[in-house]
Amino acid sequence: MEGTKLNADKILVAYFIQKGKETSGSKKIAERAVAALKNKGLEATEYAITPVETYPEDKATFETVTKIEKETRTRPAIVDKVGKMQDYKYIILVAPNWYDDVPMAVYTFFDEYDFGGKRVIPVINHDGSGHDKVRESIRHFLPHTWVTDGVGITGESDDEAAIAEAIEQLFQQSTSKY
Repeated sequence: MEGTKLNADKILVAYFIQKGKETSGSKKIAERAVAALKNKGLEATEYAITPVETYPEDKATFETVTKIEKETRTRPAIVDKVGKMQDYKYIILVAPNWYDDVPMAVYTFFDEYDFGGKRVIPVINHDGSGHDKVRESIRHFLPHTWVTDGVGITGESDDEAAIAEAIEQLFQQSTSKY
């Protein structure tokens, strides 16, 4: 049974959340993904990619800070580590689209582990555009990883279907050379 093999390889649902935020769109989507996996008889571990520093509350200042992070490819420190990352073969990555990319703290997460031979399914929370650009940025950054097409979620109204589509990508036959 395919589900049994997936559990043997372990699934990580990693999501981005800003420090000091109790909830976020990414966290809600990640929780729904874990519940959907459980309904399919699959276990998953949640991991929050949380920057050490708090982002400004003021929208204009927030945008300035995050745009500078992107332009300079800054790698903000993150709070926690994933225990035994080598045990996870499948990673469902839930993150917002910030300027046609993921937040730079997600790249800190990528930098800290070997993603070679893993499958990453990007689930990008966005305002209606940019999912393809984000996926291509991740593929470019993780050249030895199979980054699937993933899904884009524009709001809570379409997240169940998108999450189901992302989970189906766990079962795809690999077309990656890695």
